[in-house]
Amino acid sequence: MKNKPYLLVVDDERINRMLLEDLIEDRYELGMASSGEACLASVKQRVPELILLDVSMPGIDGFETCRRLKSSPDTRSIPIIFLTARITIEDERKGLQLGAVDYITKPFSESILLARINTHLTLNKTQQLLEKSYAAIQKDQAYIEYIMLSMRKDKRFVADNIATLISPVEKSNGDIVLSAFTPNGHRHFLIGDFTGHGLSAAIAGPLVSSLFYTQSEQGVALKQVIKTLNSELLAKLPVEIFMAAIFIDWELESNHLTVWNCGMPPLLYFNQEKGMIELPSQYLALGITETLIDAKEGSVLTVQSGEVLFAYSDGVQEVHSITGDVFGEQRLKTLLRKVVDKQAALPFVMDTLSSYANGQELKDDITLVELSIP
Repeated sequence: MKNKPYLLVVDDERINRMLLEDLIEDRYELGMASSGEACLASVKQRVPELILLDVSMPGIDGFETCRRLKSSPDTRSIPIIFLTARITIEDERKGLQLGAVDYITKPFSESILLARINTHLTLNKTQQLLEKSYAAIQKDQAYIEYIMLSMRKDKRFVADNIATLISPVEKSNGDIVLSAFTPNGHRHFLIGDFTGHGLSAAIAGPLVSSLFYTQSEQGVALKQVIKTLNSELLAKLPVEIFMAAIFIDWELESNHLTVWNCGMPPLLYFNQEKGMIELPSQYLALGITETLIDAKEGSVLTVQSGEVLFAYSDGVQEVHSITGDVFGEQRLKTLLRKVVDKQAALPFVMDTLSSYANGQELKDDITLVELSIP
């Protein structure tokens, strides 16, 4: 008997319980209950794999019994088949709405009853296996996320004069912000955005971070760092994953900035004399082709104290409203102008984006970096 699925039959009529016992006892181990109260007491002692439940019973009827079973975490996953003489469509609708998996009216066909019992036992077993597998996958993902987030943290990150706004779709995300001093009086920045989001997008983050900080620490020119990163990503990532990025080489003594925009939205530079200057993408994202920036120089800016630059991932301007409209580049520029004019702080940008989304889930990671010239 221990190898047979255990079913609980609930019916106040003894003749009905005996009939069901004759029909299915060869295939299943059976428990019997003559009322809703007896059913609720029985499942506390042993949880069945399926319940055959009558509707019309004295005391707690079948509908109320079903409702109580489905409201308890211990019994809500038990498949319930109503087996009843109540034949109205309204009764059937109510039974299914309460959570029953099937509704069979009397008199019933033996073959149909056995087929439906077998179907729902199989479906429930499959569901349990899926939930178990999903829990294992979630556990593994949590471990991987923890390891990857730990690997992306680096003590060499220089936070001076930058403010960041980061809102990932998932705990692990495809956006990356790196900042480091070099031994020859420069400061290097990388604001990157891998395709997609989640683990698949974040997988190469530790590699990029390690190469960036190690080569910057060694005094390697940023242009060469970009070439190295591109070669590594091209060699190690599948073709559908690549990294758009803005690189900034800040020569601290002269306040000269050299910018390479590789597939990112325009870098916005708020100049005291000329107003807002845009530096659009000039190069392909990294990890697509070997000849990324060969023989090409970045855009050179001479910045002054008090000026501000903004770099951001495309997730910022692609926030959707409840009607499907995107936040867009123009709204973002107006919003950042308020930040520059001290009419708003950087967190106000996220508040505005959240208000615009009005409860809609983000579809892409959001990263916004503000670089202030001291």
